[in-house]
Amino acid sequence: MGCIMDIRHLVTFKTIARLGSFTKAGDELSYSQSALTIHIQTIEKELNGKVFDRIGKNIVITDLGNKLISIADDILRAYEKIETLKSGEICNKSAIRIGAQESVALYRLQPIINQFQQDYPQINIIQVLGQKSELTDKLLVGEIDLMLVMQRQYDNANLVAIDLVEEKMGIVGRCINLQSLDDLKNKNIVFVYPKNDCSYRNAFDKYLGNYLDAGRNMIEALSIEAVKQSILINYGVSILPYSTVKYEIESGKMSFFELDLSLEDKISTQLIYHKNKWLSSLLREFMKLIEHEMSRTAP
Repeated sequence: MGCIMDIRHLVTFKTIARLGSFTKAGDELSYSQSALTIHIQTIEKELNGKVFDRIGKNIVITDLGNKLISIADDILRAYEKIETLKSGEICNKSAIRIGAQESVALYRLQPIINQFQQDYPQINIIQVLGQKSELTDKLLVGEIDLMLVMQRQYDNANLVAIDLVEEKMGIVGRCINLQSLDDLKNKNIVFVYPKNDCSYRNAFDKYLGNYLDAGRNMIEALSIEAVKQSILINYGVSILPYSTVKYEIESGKMSFFELDLSLEDKISTQLIYHKNKWLSSLLREFMKLIEHEMSRTAP
């Protein structure tokens, strides 16, 4: 009797391919190395060929393995659909995995998650915070279901992006009442940079770059909260979305000078998912709530 592949074997194969390591895959899946080896051997016997080559200490996927990747994706997505039909209702172990930038997670997303979990208390919402590049990688390999980021127009053939709300961008400062950008000239101001991979770093460079003389004090901050604290402590200025400083502006701690951005510089909060992702009724319901609430609370 020949060997028979099952879902566990494909999950093991996909995990090793993604991580490039049997050891890391074993840690993630809680399998022993011998169990992983058996899973891969079963696949290779079934296909009559190698799916991985060992080159020194490295694991390299073969041509056969690359062909199996896309087929395994389709099979695992189909299996996910079947799992949701087991009881005819939402499975108690259901989870939605969301990737989000700090700017979206802290200032827009959390109230929506709280509202959704009131209606579906049995559903686990797993948030993965990160930068756009790392979240995109996770979305492409299926580690997260959705991604929410602030960015300019998005273009990826494998992903679907929905514009939720256009962000109001402006120069933020402590006790600085600007009438125009030229008011920044010849002032002893600390300029607080967002980090290089921030979605609106380009806007900072374009609109404030002309005022960064050699003698200017500058701080590069690694998070929005760090930017805000640097502004408050050092009487600095930066460019931030209004939604991230709404409380500070309304309480009088900061001022906000809205920028008239060009079309190519406009930044939106976007909901993004893989074009081949199967959207369960539960996931669609959550996406609908996100779209509704973000459009309702737009600045």
